[in-house]
Amino acid sequence: MKAILAVVAVVVVAVAVYVVRSYMAIQRAVSGPAKELVSESMERKGDTWYVDFVTKFDAPVDRVFAAFSQPEKVIDNAPENVLKSELVKSEGNVKTVNLVARLDILPPGFKVQNIQFEYTLHPETKTITTRTIDFKLADMASELKFAPGPEGDTTILTFHQTSKDKAPMLVESLQKGALREQYLITVRAVNRALGLSPAPQKAQAG
Repeated sequence: MKAILAVVAVVVVAVAVYVVRSYMAIQRAVSGPAKELVSESMERKGDTWYVDFVTKFDAPVDRVFAAFSQPEKVIDNAPENVLKSELVKSEGNVKTVNLVARLDILPPGFKVQNIQFEYTLHPETKTITTRTIDFKLADMASELKFAPGPEGDTTILTFHQTSKDKAPMLVESLQKGALREQYLITVRAVNRALGLSPAPQKAQAG
């Protein structure tokens, strides 16, 4: 009996530690400091999230816009989170991309998400608009605006997104953290593509 109680106590402690660590990870993902963000606003109204981020890049607008214009290459610079980024179709300024991403904040069974996005490039205004074509959890639409920073050789990205739930979803804090994490993964990949942060380490063979 004592041995059984000891085992139960160990299991309870292990579960408690896991819950605490998971809670802390969620809080960091939702509101922890992120050097990639100059400002942020995330608000939920009804079944829709309204997301606004501002990011500064130490590179001129043309280079940053060009990097964001190739979403199919994000896997090259974020292999730890992006499992697949496949260009399905490209017609004029419109691209369709299949993305398979792993969001660490989400619980088992939800971590890996399959999303098909449509990207419309507007080089004349240095703007990109996106929308989900196939995503089981939400209908998402985004607008990215690129403008020169005050220094002249920097870029300010203003990002606005709406995400409307399609079905009963995860708890609010997890949704918020996942939307934030998805954006940060993209920004970090672009910084790597621009040579502004170290390239990702290649997985070791075997």
